[in-house]
Amino acid sequence: MSGNNGVNIPTGGLSEGEHTVEFYATDMLNTKSSIRLYKFTRISLDSVAIELGNPTVVNNNNKFVSSATPITVKTPYQSLKVQYQIAKAGSSPSDSGWVTSTGNSVTFTMPSTLQDGEYTIFYRTTTGSRSGSVKSINVMLDNTPPEVTVNVQDGAFLTDSDVITITASDSGSGVAKIFYRIDGGAWVST
Repeated sequence: MSGNNGVNIPTGGLSEGEHTVEFYATDMLNTKSSIRLYKFTRISLDSVAIELGNPTVVNNNNKFVSSATPITVKTPYQSLKVQYQIAKAGSSPSDSGWVTSTGNSVTFTMPSTLQDGEYTIFYRTTTGSRSGSVKSINVMLDNTPPEVTVNVQDGAFLTDSDVITITASDSGSGVAKIFYRIDGGAWVST
């Protein structure tokens, strides 16, 4: 009897993608088994990406999203699922807080019940029994509209020399535009 009845072939050095392995064995009398061929796909459990849809704004190096922003976590491998969880920034992912997709991608939005502020979205792939490395992205949730003020009182009497000044401020993602119209005409934006 020989001690050569098993071999381990590490797949860690192989590139991602499809591969084949052929194998056979001989006994001590040099009798050869048939050659067998197996196909396999080398995947990475860390092959996962996140995309922030529209609207998304980057302001002062912060990524601002609203509860209307679609967020997609995906992996290119059909055999894997993805998981995500949302936590207050500075927190760690909880073992029981993972939301698992039914396929290799999932699209979700930030719950409208969350208060404005900074959150961390944790995400990873899973086979069910094994999971990839946890990745994360920080986002600023901003569901609060801008504050708008005007320099005149409602019902004021104005002359040709008067100017109406409309001012907007937003402590989150910032003010994009101010819109106004006169006497129900077309909307004008700044």
